[in-house]
Order: sequence, then C-alpha cells, then structure tokens
Amino acid sequence: MKKLHHYTPMLLLTIAASVFMIVTELLVFCNYMVFNTDYYVWVITDSGADSALYNEIDTYFRRLSQPTGIPQEVYTKSLDKKKVSTASKRMTKMALDYTFGKSNAEPAPNYDYTQFETDVTEYIEKYSEANNIEKDAEYYSFIDNTIDVAEKKMDASFDIMMAGKLADSSVPKLTRKVVPTLNYVMGISILVLAGLFGLMYFVDRHHVCDLPYWLGTIMFSGSAVFLIPAVYCRATGYFDGFFMEEQSLYYAITGSIYNVTDRLIIANGILFALGIVLIIFAQVIHVYRIKDARERAHEDED
Repeated sequence: MKKLHHYTPMLLLTIAASVFMIVTELLVFCNYMVFNTDYYVWVITDSGADSALYNEIDTYFRRLSQPTGIPQEVYTKSLDKKKVSTASKRMTKMALDYTFGKSNAEPAPNYDYTQFETDVTEYIEKYSEANNIEKDAEYYSFIDNTIDVAEKKMDASFDIMMAGKLADSSVPKLTRKVVPTLNYVMGISILVLAGLFGLMYFVDRHHVCDLPYWLGTIMFSGSAVFLIPAVYCRATGYFDGFFMEEQSLYYAITGSIYNVTDRLIIANGILFALGIVLIIFAQVIHVYRIKDARERAHEDED
C-alpha cells in the first residue's frame, strides 16, 4: 500500500489555514462592521431607534409640563423627527469616530435650540404679562433654568447608543491606538492565509485532486466557528432578553447586534455550504479514480 507522505504536512497546513481563516474573517468583520461608524448611523434608522427617541423626548416634555406649568406643545413646537434623527446620528458618528481614532473632534450633538428657546421664552413672557408677574431676577432665573434643564436632557438623549459616554471613558486610550492598525493586521493575515494556500498546493501538487477536500475542510471548520453560535443566537432571540429602560437604546443596541449576526450567518452559511460541496466533490473524484484504476488493472490482467 502506498504511503501518503503528504498527509501529515497537509493536515498541519489545513489546521493552520483554518485558524488564519477564522482570524481573517474576524478582522474583516471588525474592520467593516464593528468599527465602521457609518454602520451604526444606518442602524439607528433601520432599527427604528430614532423614532423611539423622538417619542421618548415627547413623553419627557409632557411630564416636564406639569412642574413648570408650560404646555407640552410649547416645548415640542420646534421638535422635528428629522432633526432629532440627524442629531442622534451626528452624535453617534462623532463619538465613535473619536473612540476609534478616526477623528480628533470632541463629540457633540450640535442641535439648534434657537427656535426652542424662542418658543419657551415667548410663552413665559406672554403668560407673565397676562398675569402681571414681575420680571425680576427670579423670573429670568426661571426661564434660564427651564431652558437649561430641557436642553441638557435632549443633549443626553441624542447619545442614543451611549457612544458619547464611551468616548468620555478610558476606552479610547486603547481603541484609538489599536483600531487604526486593523487594516495592516488584516492585510498581513490575508497574505499569510494566501501563503498557506500556496504552500498546500506545493505540498499536494502531485495529488491535485485532493485539494478540494482540504479546501472544503478549511471552509467547513472555519465557518462553523461563527455560524453555529450566530444561528443559535438568532433562532433563540438570545439578545431579546437585554433589559434597557430607554426603548431607543434597546432598539439601537439589539439592532446593531442582530444585523452583525445576520451578516455572519449569510457569509458563513455560504462558506459552510461551499465547504460541504468541495468535500463531496473531492469524494466523488476519489471514487471515480479508484473505479478507473480498477478498470485499468482489470484490462492489464486481460
């Protein structure tokens, strides 16, 4: 029986290639999704988080109208869904760009409160004139305090993914150094993976028909590492159990996670299926080669 001297090195190369395939895919997903600020901006609308945020702000002003005596519609007259959505997206992008080392600009919502301040001030002035309220220091302090409290609440609300809080933490000290280097690390990982594939071809060059089996094994095993847990989380609704007081935050966080999970399932599902096809294809070739060899041997005997 002919010894398969190439089997051991091919097995070792296959294990190494599988590991680097996992590492490469992880780096690709981190680079193009996890650390892609535009992805989170898209998720805010796709998940309905911005609409939920608008409703939360509207509810807040309804509650604020009771202690201040200012009708809810005065606060919400200048409130616009599009502006709220834009402010939350801007805040998220600026904060994450800063956290990931893509910008040095400090995150801020930059919401235009000009009309809001005018509406509140005009209502208080008209109410004061109608009720002969003296415009003293306490009067102006009330206006300033009312506007200040409302604006601070709105500014905090625009940090819909808590990206601003993340940017203010100690996390950026690490991420601002690591994230910008991911492109280089990913490039190196891809080159190493390509080198391993080339080495596999060189070692198995006299048994080229076996290559589909090894490549299929790499795709099958490498994709299964991501596919199995991703399918489990999606099928069980694992992340639905997250508890968050603000519905907008819940939509934004779970929307981000599930969208990444869906893409992991699609990408790895394709690789998983392709791996199975290659393995089956290699087995079919193997069967036909054995059959052909037996027929040749039988002809030689005749």
